[in-house]
Amino acid sequence: MRKSTLVISALFSVLVAFAAEETGKVVRNAKITSDSTFYDRKEGVIQLTGNVHVDDEQYQMHADKAYVFLQGTNDLSRIVAIGHVALTNDTRRAYGGKVSYYKDNGLVVIYSGDDIKAEVRDEKSDGTQMVRGEKIKFWIDQEQVEVVQAEIEAPAKGAKGVIPGIGGM
Repeated sequence: MRKSTLVISALFSVLVAFAAEETGKVVRNAKITSDSTFYDRKEGVIQLTGNVHVDDEQYQMHADKAYVFLQGTNDLSRIVAIGHVALTNDTRRAYGGKVSYYKDNGLVVIYSGDDIKAEVRDEKSDGTQMVRGEKIKFWIDQEQVEVVQAEIEAPAKGAKGVIPGIGGM
């Protein structure tokens, strides 16, 4: 099957507008590839199926399937990636069976599934920090995290007042 490549203004705004707003930088187009792509303009849904890969200036994403939900004139509402989802960004990595992003409140939810526990890793030079659970919710703007059935690993910092194993997480 021939791989389809999709780079359209709606997906460009979906994947890079947040980064441009936050940094004030001009960013390159995101490149999205999948085995098949279906765009329902009337319903405002883009369905990407099979070997979904997003190559963005800010992150990389792989999934079996993804849905992009638009409102109005191609304004992003939310993104749902399903099946063996992997997200990478500099030193951070996230894995799960399903990941949802809600633009209105900057919420990312990572769900366990496909025999994969929801997991976020921050691989810094001073050691890897990891949180794993059934569901991980984090708000991008607020840097807040909520984890259901949490398992946390982090290097002990040894600083006074810092809880060993949690420091810097």
